Amino acid sequence: MKMKITTKILIYVLALIIICFMLFPFLWMVLTSFKTPAEIQRLPISFFPDSFKNLSNYEEVFNRQPFMRFIANSMLISSFSCLFSILITTMAGYGFSKFDFRFKEFFFFLILCFLIVPFQAVVVPLFQWAVKFHLADTYTGLVLPLLVSSFGVFLMRQGMDVVPIELIEAARIDGSSEFHTFYKIVMPQVKTFIATQAIIKFMWSWNEFFWPLVITNRVDMKVVTVGLQSFTNMYFVEYHLITAAAVLSVVPMVIMFAIFQRGIVRAVAMSGLKG
Repeated sequence: MKMKITTKILIYVLALIIICFMLFPFLWMVLTSFKTPAEIQRLPISFFPDSFKNLSNYEEVFNRQPFMRFIANSMLISSFSCLFSILITTMAGYGFSKFDFRFKEFFFFLILCFLIVPFQAVVVPLFQWAVKFHLADTYTGLVLPLLVSSFGVFLMRQGMDVVPIELIEAARIDGSSEFHTFYKIVMPQVKTFIATQAIIKFMWSWNEFFWPLVITNRVDMKVVTVGLQSFTNMYFVEYHLITAAAVLSVVPMVIMFAIFQRGIVRAVAMSGLKG
């Protein structure tokens, strides 16, 4: 009995240490956002700011850049890519799971191959197409590469495999159309997988940096990840401003995590992501 209690205590202590290590960078970022440049450069380093009432850094962020526009752009692009990706991946997963057609496994293998192709390898032709069709500095150009997810197709096929084929065949015998069967019978059965895909896709789209950096030049079209870069330059980094902007950029994600905490934990567990 004592051994079990000791083991539990050690587990809790270890978990607390891990939590502290994981939260420390975020806590340091928040505290630094209240510091002045002189406080940041002060030696010895001070952990807490001289005053928590110092909101000048946040005011400077909004004065220097249209940061709320950056957040709104990220929210719009992430939401649209999330919804469209769910629509495409659920239908693709349903087709690969419940229909037999020629070269089905070969096409599915090709889709999975895109998981190992780095985005940097295809960014040049994507950019050339975007310029050719006048999609640079547009929401369409920003969101197009984010609309389809190879991982989403894989995940939704796994989810569709769980749905009994007898249920689908019974609906067909009763005269239900394929569209009605899919949206009224199949999708409610895989809502956990849909929620998982939605959370992962939204977070990936929100954190996307490379493509928005390439495709946008106008300030009003930048997303929040690219907007953070505007507080750094070749010679120095304005840490007091970049930390304040970083705090603002993670607030929507913190709110989302608080609301969908269980779904996010399930999403990470099902996706096999670490860190």
